[in-house]
Amino acid sequence: MNRVPAVLSSLLLVYLFLLPWNVHAQIEATEGACTRTSAAIDVRVQGVRSDRGNIMFVLYGDNPDDFLVKGKRIFKQPFAAKRGTVAFCVIVPKAGAYAASVYHDENGNKKFDRSWIGIPAEGAGFSNNPALLLGPPRHAQAAFQVSTGPKRVEIQLNYSFASEQRGPDLQ
Repeated sequence: MNRVPAVLSSLLLVYLFLLPWNVHAQIEATEGACTRTSAAIDVRVQGVRSDRGNIMFVLYGDNPDDFLVKGKRIFKQPFAAKRGTVAFCVIVPKAGAYAASVYHDENGNKKFDRSWIGIPAEGAGFSNNPALLLGPPRHAQAAFQVSTGPKRVEIQLNYSFASEQRGPDLQ
């Protein structure tokens, strides 16, 4: 019986020791421009067409195989939509390569809506603003480097496939 508390104590110490290396635990975001000098992403989402819903920001790490794969993101957070430009700061745990995607969740359902044939129904964009011709970009097209200070990333929302005439839920 005396071994149980010792084992639990050991497991707790291992957990607490490994926690600082958990990337998800160290990412935080705030609205507005970055004011810190640590590794951060100073994001500007441009071309937001309305104040409805949220701008959903999704961050991926340096592994190209994880880019846009469900469950492989390292950070996801909504920010209140504001017609024009939405600015926010994402503090990352370390310098390195990252890639980002955003979408305008106008109906607030926390999903990237598509039509029945798979065409995007909401505005979307990616870091580096790659051309979106026949589908989403590759990781290399959206990847950017973060060093010791804030890295400005401007993302233009693309509504070219999204319907301008929305249903009554957005009126």
